[in-house]
Amino acid sequence: MVVLAFFVFFFRKKRGIWLGNFIVRRILNNNAFVSTDEQGQEIVVMGKGIVFQKSAGDRVPFARAEQVFQLSQENTSRFQELIARIPMNYMVLSEKIIQMAEDKLGKKLDESIYITITDHIYSAVQRYQNGLVIRNTMRWEIQRYYPDEYAVGLQAAQIIREALSVSFAEDEAAFMALHFVNAETGIEIGQMYEVTELIHAICDLVHQHFQMDFDTTSMAYYRFLTHVKFFAQRLMLGTYYEDDDSELLDAVRSKHPEAYACTQKIAAYIAKTRGQKLGEEEELYLTVHIARVAKS
Repeated sequence: MVVLAFFVFFFRKKRGIWLGNFIVRRILNNNAFVSTDEQGQEIVVMGKGIVFQKSAGDRVPFARAEQVFQLSQENTSRFQELIARIPMNYMVLSEKIIQMAEDKLGKKLDESIYITITDHIYSAVQRYQNGLVIRNTMRWEIQRYYPDEYAVGLQAAQIIREALSVSFAEDEAAFMALHFVNAETGIEIGQMYEVTELIHAICDLVHQHFQMDFDTTSMAYYRFLTHVKFFAQRLMLGTYYEDDDSELLDAVRSKHPEAYACTQKIAAYIAKTRGQKLGEEEELYLTVHIARVAKS
């Protein structure tokens, strides 16, 4: 998946005064309309009451804009549809949360997050206001396997509580955490639950094989978990390693027989549940990481 950056489009400014006007191409609601930038690309302009009593073809001063968004073509229509049905304060709140997430995670998130997290927040608030609270049955796994994103989800839930006076439970932090993971990996949110279940199954197989509890503070565990997460994501996307390296695998298998036996259990589980066969290179790296974590 090609990651296309979402960005706020800045216009020329001189001596504190915004220069020029937007031309209204299509009105989404009183607070948002579609225009075009200097290159003729569609942009979405937002501001409180910015197109009240306006029509297509009218001009709006740049200074009236509170937010100006430009997305890739594949996301533009979804974004416009979202804005047309969701109050502006949710867009402002979402942008605040996304900027916080990018700062905390130290990376630029895929532009789709502006659609998915805004839609989730709005839908969740509506649910809570109607007395419908959904429990996240995988909250523990999400918290364990995606601690950074879960921490961001907790902070996002707190921001929403303060802004909208909605008592979000920690389950919502877990739901939002997967949206952030999705924006990092490009895997659809439904598949992220499958990835999380697969990570949990692999960790459980290692735990059972060695009859050991993981030292979650060790570097070996961190490296093992990181590898398993990317391994599970590769399986989900169908991009896992297929190159064979029999000679090196034989050496690793000879040196770490128990770790390799555990890898074979994992390979059998994946073949049974997903119908996918692991290549020798996947087995090689998985065995190495299992051997390390088993010693920690």
